[in-house]
Amino acid sequence: MNQCFRGWICFLIVIISLSLTRCANIVPPGGGPRDTLPPLLLQVDPPDSSLHFNSTKVRFYFDEYVELDNVFDKMIVSPTLKRVPTVTSKLRTVTMEIKDTLQPNTTYTFNFSDAVKDVNERNPIVDFAYVVSTGDYLDSLQIKGRTINAETGKIDSNVAVMLYRNHTDSVVSKEKPVYYARSKGNGSFWFKNLAPGDYKIFAIKEEDRDLQYTQPATEAIAFVDSIIHLREENINDIPMMLFIEEDSTLKKPEDQTPQEEPSEDDKKKKKPRLQVGPVLDNNQQDLDTPLVLNFTIPLHKLDSSQLHLAEDTIFRPVTFTSRLDSTRSKLTLSYKWKEGTPYRLIIDKTAATDTLNQQMTKADTISFSSKKLSDYGKVLFRLKLSDSTTTALKGDTSVRFVIQLVKDKDVKYSGTVVNGSWTKGLIIPGEYEIRVLLDQNGNGKWDRGIYYRTPKRQPERVVSFPEKKNIKANWGIKEDLTL
Repeated sequence: MNQCFRGWICFLIVIISLSLTRCANIVPPGGGPRDTLPPLLLQVDPPDSSLHFNSTKVRFYFDEYVELDNVFDKMIVSPTLKRVPTVTSKLRTVTMEIKDTLQPNTTYTFNFSDAVKDVNERNPIVDFAYVVSTGDYLDSLQIKGRTINAETGKIDSNVAVMLYRNHTDSVVSKEKPVYYARSKGNGSFWFKNLAPGDYKIFAIKEEDRDLQYTQPATEAIAFVDSIIHLREENINDIPMMLFIEEDSTLKKPEDQTPQEEPSEDDKKKKKPRLQVGPVLDNNQQDLDTPLVLNFTIPLHKLDSSQLHLAEDTIFRPVTFTSRLDSTRSKLTLSYKWKEGTPYRLIIDKTAATDTLNQQMTKADTISFSSKKLSDYGKVLFRLKLSDSTTTALKGDTSVRFVIQLVKDKDVKYSGTVVNGSWTKGLIIPGEYEIRVLLDQNGNGKWDRGIYYRTPKRQPERVVSFPEKKNIKANWGIKEDLTL
């Protein structure tokens, strides 16, 4: 019986063991730090920095599986080639096939940027580059600089910067550059392994990526006035001030088509009614700006004598000036508003006639009040020039400094610095960016540059301060600005 009992015990142990084996899951070991290291390049064939290079295929071997990320757009070859090399990846190998014939005695740089990444965590190799020479030595000269939006004074990134050996003005619109680079997120660009020579340099912020300046109304351009003479020393810190040459907000004469008379069919259709509405902040008018009236249909005629403005609780009539804008749908009424005062504007029924030859169905009355002084903030800025700024100006006394307060990308307030300071009240509360314009012609506003017309002109410089200022109601701030 003991033997039988022991047999049953052994049988049960076997059954339980089999059950546990079937139910168990194989779990890989967990934990440990995340892989943050980029792939490691083990070997290149032919090797980096090779001389007398004549291969059509280059193979890069890494320590882990790799993949390519948008390599066609990211790779930059300098000097430029007519046909971009083909780049493929397989397991731990990247293969580059060169389709063009390389020029003799020339140093070539194949910059992959961050296009090569590992498969698991997609860690990129930053500024991965391959340099070879078809001659006896490697060129080693360099040019560094920054791309800056001239109007805002802020850095601009992903801008094509180009070097040409042809020094004609039209080269930027007709030829591909000899060398080109793209500015990084901090606005910096860096040409490496350049050959000695005389270069013309441009920068273009473009959408079509054709490396040619062909759309002055949409493409921003920057240029250096003089030829760069690159010989034995590197050149550092070239500022490229980008601007759009043509102001797209201004209509050309050919764009202004004459207003056509409505056809008989149009007249039979139901016409939209002519209406007017004021632009007010919570039914309050700002003290230092005109009252703006928007009409739903452009006006053909306006009789300003049929507009009646009155102020205070007794509604005393006051005299104002008015102006219709170029669209003939926005009317501004200028008057020196008194703080905290009620106003009433009456627009007679026959005051306005629109382009459909109709008038308002009845007279319109607009009641509003002006804001109080306590609704606004005030600023006092004192401007100081650093030694480097004074040196850069080289005693140019014609430059005036204009402080700009910017909100939502628009210059809301600005004024010229007089005796080292600028004071401004009646500022609507909010967060403002501070800029300083180096006003060359004294008109108080930023002027864009000119490249394709005579005389050429660089854009006016603007310096942007990174810290925004919160201007509060019934409060003032004092600030020292060092340029």
